[in-house]
Amino acid sequence: METATLLAELTGRDVRLWVEDDRLKCSAPAGALDAEMRTLLAARKDEVLAYLKRAQSLAQAPANIVPIQPEGSRAPLFVLSGHGGDVYYLLSLARNLDADRPVLSVQPPGLDGGEPLTTVEALARYEIAQIRQFQPSGPYLIAGHCAGGTIAFEAAQQLIAQGEQVAMLVLIGSPYPTSFSAMRQRMFRISSHLKALMSGSLGDRQKYILSKLQNRLQPAEMRAGATAAIPEARQRVENATLAAVRDYTPKKYPGHIDLIITSDKWHQSHRWAALAGTAHQHMIEDHAINELLLGPNVTLLAATLQRRLSVIPL
Repeated sequence: METATLLAELTGRDVRLWVEDDRLKCSAPAGALDAEMRTLLAARKDEVLAYLKRAQSLAQAPANIVPIQPEGSRAPLFVLSGHGGDVYYLLSLARNLDADRPVLSVQPPGLDGGEPLTTVEALARYEIAQIRQFQPSGPYLIAGHCAGGTIAFEAAQQLIAQGEQVAMLVLIGSPYPTSFSAMRQRMFRISSHLKALMSGSLGDRQKYILSKLQNRLQPAEMRAGATAAIPEARQRVENATLAAVRDYTPKKYPGHIDLIITSDKWHQSHRWAALAGTAHQHMIEDHAINELLLGPNVTLLAATLQRRLSVIPL
């Protein structure tokens, strides 16, 4: 029985549990705790205590800590999002991991209309500050997707420089910084067009061409209106983060990096391995990262990440 299920069962019996002076306290109506439940609760005391402490920490977490999957008594996994700052697309991935593993993320500054940060180092310092308010000391479990992989890499560097332990650093479909250059992005768009034009049925290709033509022939004011529909604050965060990643030069990392590498060849994700003390490349080459995060194949990505998490005794 998972900790969350056990607590739900106890709540249904009007049993109240809380933490006082770092000890587990219990109040129960007469007869609510039979011998079997008392034995189970005694055996799971440490797990329940850790779970309740984690819940207290979440209630007091900084506003920019987002609990993607808040339940669980194990060490939390902090996943740093891509360049747009959105974190909720990680929900499906989190739901397919161990239910006892909290998954948290950090929203970068600027989404509230303030000024976004303009260097990877500054973004990493900010996100570390948020994380350490929630979990003051390591070991830390950190992952990053897309541009968030670069920020996660720098965050791990800074944590180690502060004397903290990073038990896991996973880069999920994270392009190497040079992949974000204007030339490489242009080449990626061209290759995407070619792939669309050379795959699928004749009808699929015709629909693709028609959609592109309609977009080109659309009046300029309508195209501008579509662009204006993108929240201005999020667009500024995205632009600032992409520029920061382009300007970032990663340095040698003393620890271990897990690289989840997909069919997105333009990512050059393998280049991260050359900077690591040790590295493991987890290949999911039949799918692009967006297919894995946003579609039914998220289970493949989750299984890969879960295998790595399962060997960490935290």
